[in-house]
Amino acid sequence: MSSTNSDIRKRIEGRFEALGHLIYRNHWKALALVLVVVAVLFSQLPKLTMDTSTESFLHEGDNTLEIYNAFRDQYGHDEMIFIAIESNNLFSQPFLKKLKALHEELENDLPYLDDITSLINARNTRGAEGELIVEDLLENWPQDEAALQAVKATAMANPLYRDMMLSADGNITTIVIKADAYTSTGEESDAMAGFDDGFDDAADDSAPSAPREFITDEEINELVTKTEAILEKYEGEEFRTYMAGSPPVVKVLKTAMQENMRRFVLMSILAIGLLLFVLFRRASGVALPMLVVILTLLSTLGMMGMSGVAFKLPTQILPSFLLAVGVGASVHILSIFYRHLQDKQDKESAIAHALGHSGLAVTMTSLTTAAGLASFVGADVAPVGELGLFSAIGIVLSLIYTIVLLPALLSILPVKPKHSSSAQSRHERMDRILTGFTNIATGRPKTVLALSAVIFIIGI
Repeated sequence: MSSTNSDIRKRIEGRFEALGHLIYRNHWKALALVLVVVAVLFSQLPKLTMDTSTESFLHEGDNTLEIYNAFRDQYGHDEMIFIAIESNNLFSQPFLKKLKALHEELENDLPYLDDITSLINARNTRGAEGELIVEDLLENWPQDEAALQAVKATAMANPLYRDMMLSADGNITTIVIKADAYTSTGEESDAMAGFDDGFDDAADDSAPSAPREFITDEEINELVTKTEAILEKYEGEEFRTYMAGSPPVVKVLKTAMQENMRRFVLMSILAIGLLLFVLFRRASGVALPMLVVILTLLSTLGMMGMSGVAFKLPTQILPSFLLAVGVGASVHILSIFYRHLQDKQDKESAIAHALGHSGLAVTMTSLTTAAGLASFVGADVAPVGELGLFSAIGIVLSLIYTIVLLPALLSILPVKPKHSSSAQSRHERMDRILTGFTNIATGRPKTVLALSAVIFIIGI
């Protein structure tokens, strides 16, 4: 049985070695093939979106999501922006005029606005001489100090205003902005709407109407951005503004995701590049693995864009993960390639030997890693399943680029053997370190097993 397994392994390694010769002799064709795949996936990057909504944690078609959407469809959306305005003189002419100007500008200029409420249009319902009077609090604008104090007294005495539209100490007032429940994307205004002749009413009533889409993340983000720009114009010592609500929080989360991904990716690239330089001390030893993992990352993101899967909070670790895990296969191939190139002085032989020696190992490592990640696909939390799926796809893409693109680039680039004694001494030093670990493992197996068992038990 052992000889059979050895024969199978040798045949597979021979196939990888033959692949190395094939790629070397057809390096431009191999490079062109990979570039076509890369170009197709890169073209999908503009379709990649970000989604920080709570609903994004549920799979499409999930019963909970359907119930929630039905509730929103019946009772409305809950996307509201709360603006708190702080001042020591809320009921003064300068403040109220400024508040009125802000209210009107928000009402006139904000996109996707459903409703806006503040002291300017707050309802004041009261009884007088047997009548029920419904009017705005500031329907009759106060012209003097006495009128201002009367408005203040009315507002502070109204229990519907207290801690909703006015703070208990009378130093903070609020503006509540409610966004449209449904998206306006794809809607077309009809100048003749409402003027149908009515002959086809029966047919229209019988036809089921398509469900409307809820307001999108992009539209909510546009609403928040416009609100921030307007508030900035009114900010002052006696007009200090603060914004809260789910739309601003979502915008902050999305901004944080973008900044974190940029920061994490940059830190990962710098750390990996530094370690590659320490390991190989060659420009090609740094540039080629980095090129492989960066192309892997961008291709994976292109796959996400192609499939319509948005970036979400849990999936923001995907870029750093792919950079860290995907570089390992290239390191295996390059380390054997450089060693063989230095010994034999023949690039084709070095490429074929590197693939024959490590091709099976990196393939099995990549496939088992991808299989483990793919096990998350069935997770009930949608972003976790998507993270597992696209991490697995990224690992497979990294393997393909390592087996095909890396040898093709090594064939084209003028990579030469190093004849420095320092390189040889580094190899010998690393060999001694690894041999030392091997001697410990084989020379003291009981000690190693005992320590491993202790660590295992502590972990449990």
